Parts: sequence; C-alpha cells; structure tokens
Amino acid sequence: MKSEKLITFDYNVINMESMQVRIDEKNMNALNELAQTLSSSRSEVIRRVIEGGIRELRMKIAMEKYIDDEFSLCRAAEFSGVSIQQMAKYLAQRGIPFFKQSIEETERDAKEAQSWF
Repeated sequence: MKSEKLITFDYNVINMESMQVRIDEKNMNALNELAQTLSSSRSEVIRRVIEGGIRELRMKIAMEKYIDDEFSLCRAAEFSGVSIQQMAKYLAQRGIPFFKQSIEETERDAKEAQSWF
C-alpha cells in the first residue's frame, strides 16, 4: 500500500528571484538526500528549508520580544504569521506564560467574575 504524499511543494515560479549561496559539503549532501527522498529538486527542498527556517526564526524573535515586553501576545502572533492560539502554545511549550497578570489582578478579576453570577 502506497502512502499519500505528506510533503508537497507549491510555488509560483514567475514571482521568484534567483540567488547564489555557498553551502558546505555536509549540507549539500543533506539537501541531495532530501531531494532524492522526496523525489523533488534540490531547489524545491531549499525553498522549503528556507521557509521553515524563516518561520522558526520569526517565532523565536517574537518570543524574545514578548519576554522583554516589547510585543503583546497578539503582536507576537502577528509578527510570526500564526494565530494567537498557536503563539500561546509555542510560548507554553517553552515554559513561558502566555498572559501576564499579577496575582492581585487575577484575584480582582476572579471576584468580579463571581459577581456576575
């Protein structure tokens, strides 16, 4: 039984620019192996790797700015190109609370919420 392709490449070649990059032998071998495994071109694999790297770097930068109070959770998610829920999950997986509220504020909010019932 043949499995369904899990990784697909969908690029609009018309809007792409070309660039030259120097890559060491170890990484070139890894790219060649991935291209062969995916039955794809090296260029397509490189584009996918770059996309993943950019996404991960933006998440890390957003997390740092969130920790330093430069970004709100909403702004961190926007900068990263993910939903607020995805950003909150990313932060929580790294042990960073995704909301910043003092104990006093939390207690005050809890009391206010009780008065609603």
